[in-house]
Amino acid sequence: MRFRPALLSVLAVVLSACTTVAVASNPLQQRWNGKSAGAFFAAYGPPVSDITGPGGSTLYSWRGGYGRGNPCVVELSVGKDYSIKTIRAVSDRTDPKGGPSHCEKTLDAG
Repeated sequence: MRFRPALLSVLAVVLSACTTVAVASNPLQQRWNGKSAGAFFAAYGPPVSDITGPGGSTLYSWRGGYGRGNPCVVELSVGKDYSIKTIRAVSDRTDPKGGPSHCEKTLDAG
Protein backbone atom coordinates (compact mmCIF):
# COMPACT_ATOMS: atom_id res chain seq x y z
CA MET A 1 0.00 0.00 0.00
CA ARG A 2 2.84 2.41 0.73
CA PHE A 3 4.32 1.73 -2.69
CA ARG A 4 1.49 3.45 -4.56
CA PRO A 5 1.79 6.90 -2.90
CA ALA A 6 5.56 6.77 -3.32
CA LEU A 7 5.19 5.91 -7.00
CA LEU A 8 2.70 8.75 -7.51
CA SER A 9 5.10 11.18 -5.82
CA VAL A 10 7.96 10.14 -8.07
CA LEU A 11 5.75 10.38 -11.15
CA ALA A 12 4.62 13.88 -10.15
CA VAL A 13 8.22 15.05 -9.77
CA VAL A 14 9.21 13.56 -13.12
CA LEU A 15 6.29 15.17 -14.94
CA SER A 16 6.92 18.55 -13.34
CA ALA A 17 10.42 18.53 -14.83
CA CYS A 18 9.05 18.24 -18.38
CA THR A 19 8.99 21.37 -20.48
CA THR A 20 5.91 22.38 -22.41
CA VAL A 21 5.47 24.28 -25.63
CA ALA A 22 3.75 27.62 -25.23
CA VAL A 23 0.27 27.60 -26.70
CA ALA A 24 -0.29 30.51 -29.03
CA SER A 25 -2.65 32.88 -27.25
CA ASN A 26 -2.77 35.73 -29.75
CA PRO A 27 -2.49 36.27 -33.52
CA LEU A 28 1.18 37.29 -33.34
CA GLN A 29 2.08 34.04 -31.63
CA GLN A 30 -0.08 32.01 -33.99
CA ARG A 31 1.68 33.61 -36.97
CA TRP A 32 5.29 33.59 -35.72
CA ASN A 33 5.91 30.96 -33.01
CA GLY A 34 8.20 28.27 -34.41
CA LYS A 35 9.20 30.30 -37.47
CA SER A 36 12.75 31.43 -38.19
CA ALA A 37 13.82 34.71 -36.65
CA GLY A 38 15.83 35.20 -39.84
CA ALA A 39 12.64 35.19 -41.89
CA PHE A 40 11.08 37.72 -39.50
CA PHE A 41 14.06 40.10 -39.65
CA ALA A 42 14.43 39.69 -43.43
CA ALA A 43 10.79 40.68 -43.90
CA TYR A 44 10.56 43.51 -41.34
CA GLY A 45 14.09 44.73 -40.67
CA PRO A 46 16.72 44.15 -38.00
CA PRO A 47 16.11 44.27 -34.25
CA VAL A 48 16.95 47.40 -32.28
CA SER A 49 18.53 45.44 -29.42
CA ASP A 50 19.24 41.96 -28.16
CA ILE A 51 20.06 40.32 -24.83
CA THR A 52 21.61 36.88 -24.47
CA GLY A 53 19.60 34.59 -22.23
CA PRO A 54 20.13 31.21 -20.62
CA GLY A 55 20.79 28.10 -22.70
CA GLY A 56 21.78 29.99 -25.82
CA SER A 57 18.46 31.85 -26.15
CA THR A 58 18.27 35.51 -27.15
CA LEU A 59 15.64 38.17 -26.44
CA TYR A 60 15.33 40.60 -29.35
CA SER A 61 13.49 43.91 -29.35
CA TRP A 62 12.08 45.02 -32.71
CA ARG A 63 10.43 48.33 -33.63
CA GLY A 64 8.62 49.21 -36.84
CA GLY A 65 5.33 50.05 -38.48
CA TYR A 66 5.90 53.76 -38.17
CA GLY A 67 3.04 55.98 -39.14
CA ARG A 68 0.14 57.66 -37.37
CA GLY A 69 1.42 57.73 -33.81
CA ASN A 70 3.42 55.14 -31.93
CA PRO A 71 5.25 52.33 -33.73
CA CYS A 72 4.76 48.65 -33.09
CA VAL A 73 7.31 47.31 -30.59
CA VAL A 74 7.64 43.56 -30.01
CA GLU A 75 9.95 41.27 -28.07
CA LEU A 76 10.96 37.98 -29.64
CA SER A 77 12.38 35.16 -27.56
CA VAL A 78 14.54 33.14 -29.94
CA GLY A 79 16.00 29.72 -29.20
CA LYS A 80 19.46 28.38 -29.90
CA ASP A 81 18.18 27.06 -33.25
CA TYR A 82 17.15 30.65 -34.22
CA SER A 83 13.44 29.83 -34.16
CA ILE A 84 10.95 32.15 -32.45
CA LYS A 85 9.75 30.64 -29.16
CA THR A 86 7.51 33.53 -28.13
CA ILE A 87 6.60 36.94 -29.46
CA ARG A 88 4.76 39.64 -27.55
CA ALA A 89 3.73 43.19 -28.27
CA VAL A 90 5.33 45.68 -25.89
CA SER A 91 3.77 48.74 -27.52
CA ASP A 92 0.73 48.39 -29.75
CA ARG A 93 -2.39 50.31 -30.81
CA THR A 94 -5.81 48.71 -30.78
CA ASP A 95 -8.20 49.23 -33.66
CA PRO A 96 -11.12 51.38 -32.45
CA LYS A 97 -13.43 49.37 -34.72
CA GLY A 98 -12.39 46.08 -33.10
CA GLY A 99 -10.17 44.86 -35.92
CA PRO A 100 -6.58 43.66 -35.75
CA SER A 101 -4.15 45.75 -33.71
CA HIS A 102 -1.43 47.86 -35.32
CA CYS A 103 1.24 45.19 -34.63
CA GLU A 104 -1.00 42.43 -36.01
CA LYS A 105 -1.49 44.39 -39.23
CA THR A 106 2.19 45.38 -39.47
CA LEU A 107 3.42 41.82 -38.92
CA ASP A 108 0.81 40.12 -41.15
CA ALA A 109 -0.91 38.43 -38.23
CA GLY A 110 -4.27 40.16 -38.37
